[in-house]
Amino acid sequence: MRYFWHAMIAIALLALVLFAFFFLSLRVKNNITFTDDLPTMTTPVVTIADPTLGQSDAKVTVVEFGDYACGSCKTVNDALLELAQLYPKDVRLVWKDMPNQSVHPEALNAALAARCAAKQNKDSYFTYQAYLFANQDSLGVDLYPALATQLKLNPTTLSTCVTKQETLPLVQRTYEEGLALNISATPTVFINGTRFTGTLAKADLSAAIKAALH
Repeated sequence: MRYFWHAMIAIALLALVLFAFFFLSLRVKNNITFTDDLPTMTTPVVTIADPTLGQSDAKVTVVEFGDYACGSCKTVNDALLELAQLYPKDVRLVWKDMPNQSVHPEALNAALAARCAAKQNKDSYFTYQAYLFANQDSLGVDLYPALATQLKLNPTTLSTCVTKQETLPLVQRTYEEGLALNISATPTVFINGTRFTGTLAKADLSAAIKAALH
């Protein structure tokens, strides 16, 4: 009889422990914030890792999510550069990489190359970017070091940087930001937080920037 009660007490204690564990697990689970439940972003965030052109205190910040192999991105980017020159103190341009490898297989490497150029000389980014857009039909392993040579950068270092994907985290960060913003096409432009998508004429971009200035 004594052993029977000992067994019953042991079973009761085990049941109590299991109940406490289950209850605690529920409380812990209820205090976890699951990423799937977080709201998506509505506007991009500009950080020191983003290539920027213009003054940090500019009245208008233009953020472009683009792909170096995208023809429409080149058209929009060229227009934005011209407009930024018209308002050097009032407009700041920010570039965000959004390479679409399923359509443009070389887009990622081009984005990596531009970041690798900036790794050697931060001020060379937008010049290297302009060269990439000007040579969209020739994007590839031979072009990237050749452009580096034109900018008096070390072509071997740049090639190694691209091959080893040393700047991939920078590209991935803005790509994931684009996904969080539900960007499904490039170019996508944000002018002081207002979204514009597709091939925008220079006149349309100019009107949007003027509106943001007032």
